[in-house]
Amino acid sequence: MIWFLTTIQQGILFAATIFFIGCVTWRTLIAPDVAATLEDGRFRLGRTQALVVRWARRSCAALILAWNMRLLVQVIAFRDPFAPIWDDISLLLFQTVWGRIWMLQGVVIALIASTLTWGLPTGNESGKPPPTQVTPAWVLLSGLTIALTSTLAMSGHAMGADSWRWIAVSADVLHTLSAGIWMGSLAVIIGASHQGPKRTASDTQAFGAQIQRFSTLALRAGLAVVLMGVVLTWTHLSSPSDLWMTGYGRVLSSKVIVVTLIFGLGFWNWRKGVPISESE
Repeated sequence: MIWFLTTIQQGILFAATIFFIGCVTWRTLIAPDVAATLEDGRFRLGRTQALVVRWARRSCAALILAWNMRLLVQVIAFRDPFAPIWDDISLLLFQTVWGRIWMLQGVVIALIASTLTWGLPTGNESGKPPPTQVTPAWVLLSGLTIALTSTLAMSGHAMGADSWRWIAVSADVLHTLSAGIWMGSLAVIIGASHQGPKRTASDTQAFGAQIQRFSTLALRAGLAVVLMGVVLTWTHLSSPSDLWMTGYGRVLSSKVIVVTLIFGLGFWNWRKGVPISESE
C-alpha cells in the first residue's frame, strides 16, 4: 500500500513539476524570441499562450494533489498506532526538518496558484493578441519555480548525502530545472502543435521557429542534466562499483544512459533537423 502510494505521488509530483517548468520556460524564454522573429508573431502565438496558461494551472492543481499525498504517505509510514493521529502529524510537521520544508513548499505552491489565478488573464476579451514580452507575473512565476525546485531538493535524496550536502542540494535543483527546461518545454511545443484545426503553412513556420529556439536551450539544459547527474552520483555513491552493486546505483546508471542517449539524439536532430525548419 505505502509503496503504491509513494510511486503514484512521486510520479504526479515529477510530471507536474517538469511540465510546469516547461510552461514557464516556453513563456519566458521561447515565446518572446519567436514572436520577435516572426511576422505577426503575437497573433501566431496567441492560441499557444492561452494553452500554456491553462496547462500551467492544471500542473499547479497536480502539484497541490501531490503535496497533500506527500504528507499522507509520510504519516502512514511513521504512524504510531498507540498515539493519537494528530500527535503524529504535529511531530512530523513541527519537529522535523522535513515537516518545515513541506510547509514552506505549501506556501510556494499557494503563491504559484494565486499568481496563475489572479495574475494572468483568463481570456482575450478585447480581441487583441496577448503580449509576448515577459510580464511581471511570469517573472514572479520564474522565481517561484526556482523556490519550488529548491524545496523539492531539500526534502529529497540530496539531503541524505553523507558529505557535500549543499553541493548535492544545489546540483539537484539545477538537475530538476534543466530537465524541465529540456523535456517540459518540448512537451509544450509538441502538445500545442497538435491542438486546434489542421496545421497551415503559417503554423508550420511558427513551429519551426519554436524548435529552433528550443534547440539552443535544449543543448545547454541537456548538458546540465548530465553534469548534475554526475555530481549527484558522486555525492551519493561511495565507490564506482556501487553503480552496479547497489539498487540505487543501477537505477542511477540506467537513468544516466537513457538521458545520454536522448541528449545524443537531440544533438543529432539539432544538426540535421533545425536547418530543415529554417529552410521551410
